[in-house]
Amino acid sequence: MIGKIKESGYPLEIEVSNVLDKNYSLFNNAYYFDTETRQHRNIDIHASPIDRKEKYYEKRLAPFILRTEIAIECKKSDTHAWVFFTRPCEIGSEYTLAGGAIHGEFKSSVPVTEPYTDSFEWWLLEIPNLHYSKFERIAISYDEIKKKKDGSQRREIFEAVQQLVKFTSYEIHESLLRRSKLPDLNPEEELIFYLFPVLVFDGDIFEVTFDSGEPKLEKRSHILLDTSYRCPYCEEVESFTVDIVHRAYFKEFMKILEADFQGLRKAIIKHHDELLKRAKEAKIRKRTELE
Repeated sequence: MIGKIKESGYPLEIEVSNVLDKNYSLFNNAYYFDTETRQHRNIDIHASPIDRKEKYYEKRLAPFILRTEIAIECKKSDTHAWVFFTRPCEIGSEYTLAGGAIHGEFKSSVPVTEPYTDSFEWWLLEIPNLHYSKFERIAISYDEIKKKKDGSQRREIFEAVQQLVKFTSYEIHESLLRRSKLPDLNPEEELIFYLFPVLVFDGDIFEVTFDSGEPKLEKRSHILLDTSYRCPYCEEVESFTVDIVHRAYFKEFMKILEADFQGLRKAIIKHHDELLKRAKEAKIRKRTELE
């Protein structure tokens, strides 16, 4: 019985949750609706940092509201190694974006999201160097290689990544929608929402590169994976960067992510006036287009 429990993914989910318990509000088996399959689904962990200095920063950030959250899927395998094929990162490309980033405004009860306005593009250029920028390479493809002859073919990476991007799209959309229905919503507020998708794996992770046509294999504890998904809410194909993190590296990874959270907050404060000016200009343009 104990052996069967250890083989399942649940101990890993609990271990990851225990790491987050002290400084995060956790939702295990967090709900989302899959618009493709028309089914109700759950993601392993949805976490929001508990900000003990929120009141201090609230005045300095206003009218901006910064939300930084994490979506996590947990997987384990003794029979398959995860292999990622990487390419050089393109400087200034969408590879440097967070998994989900939305700057939203509202008109009536319908959220109007503006991830590609001039103001938001400017913000992306001015944000601090998030941990994505520290990587010289990013995975564009992957495979699950059998370590034993009797191992069956698996698609856990694909399924987990799909879960993450679908949850990210759903949660951002629903958060904007819920917020737009608040009776005391301040129309001057500007929401900036980052949702970081993370896949934690208890097993072997390898990076494959090619040198003069020959594959080179190296064991890794952290890899970036680029993927795309057509958001059913904004009807745009969006690029996502998913962190693939080994179980043993997860605590260290969270320190890196927490530095990103602080960096985003400091960047808003540093560029506050210019960001507010451009956000207002974007609102005016959007309303003019809708008239």
